[in-house]
Amino acid sequence: MEADGLGLKGFPELKNDTFLRAAWGEETDYTPVWCMRQAGRYLPEFRETRAAQDFFSTCRSPEACCELTLQPLRRFPLDAAIIFSDILVVPQALGMEVTMVPGKGPSFPEPLREERDLERLRDPAVVASELGYVFQAITLTRQRLAGRVPLIGFAGAPALQLFESHAGHLGPHLFNKFALPYIRDVAKQVKARLQEAGLAPVPMIIFAKDGHFALEELAQAGYEVVGLDWTVAPKKARERVGKTVTLQGNLDPCALYASEEEIGQLVKQMLDDFGPQRYIANLGHGLYPDMDPEHVGAFVDAVHRHSRLLRQN
Repeated sequence: MEADGLGLKGFPELKNDTFLRAAWGEETDYTPVWCMRQAGRYLPEFRETRAAQDFFSTCRSPEACCELTLQPLRRFPLDAAIIFSDILVVPQALGMEVTMVPGKGPSFPEPLREERDLERLRDPAVVASELGYVFQAITLTRQRLAGRVPLIGFAGAPALQLFESHAGHLGPHLFNKFALPYIRDVAKQVKARLQEAGLAPVPMIIFAKDGHFALEELAQAGYEVVGLDWTVAPKKARERVGKTVTLQGNLDPCALYASEEEIGQLVKQMLDDFGPQRYIANLGHGLYPDMDPEHVGAFVDAVHRHSRLLRQN
């Protein structure tokens, strides 16, 4: 590192690399923890920031994305930040219209139904410039994190954390045909392009919700970390994937509606089941808007406290 404390491309030197070491399968002093949707509507400051503009206008503002990303880290001692954005900015940049329908969520008035519909999309070479605001948000956030924790990027499966949110709707046969090849291809291409650019490798996470039937395949898809939802038993998952990948998850998000004492007990059981190494604590899905921030804090603190005790014993 340079003498002024700046690392690659002038970014501040990383001070807490526990999350990265766990992702690479290295030993850690405690279990790192972050939460899906940690930058979300359960935080009053998030709602206040978001009230000023609509969702996609917020996504296009690097300053707003940076602020929303940093908010949970001001409250909780999380071991990673995840950039505030949305996978739907990509189809928008490709020229598709995306609308937010009350009570339904994102919707495509003109979805891609036939192969010829692909002709309506913009050239991918143009898309990169259209998404300039995302790269600006990532750069700004890395600067303002001041090396406190790593920053996670994400994408939707057809790095980083790759989300395949509808894996459970496909079943094994269709998943293996329409999802798994592209999940593998994303990992392969990201790693190849990093190498071509002379950049250090980046650990990648695959989270296929309800994709318990494909754990073995996902563990061999080229990702360092496999995320689990709350329907998967940790001990059985470890038996199935072996010891060559890190597991992430998988507390039922609804557990955070319990008392802080019970949250601590559930976290302790989860940590016992996963074991002290090759593990990143998280929920089995994202935080819900009506959750109490104090209970999120209790979850994070319980992971740190119990994981240190687990190592001592």
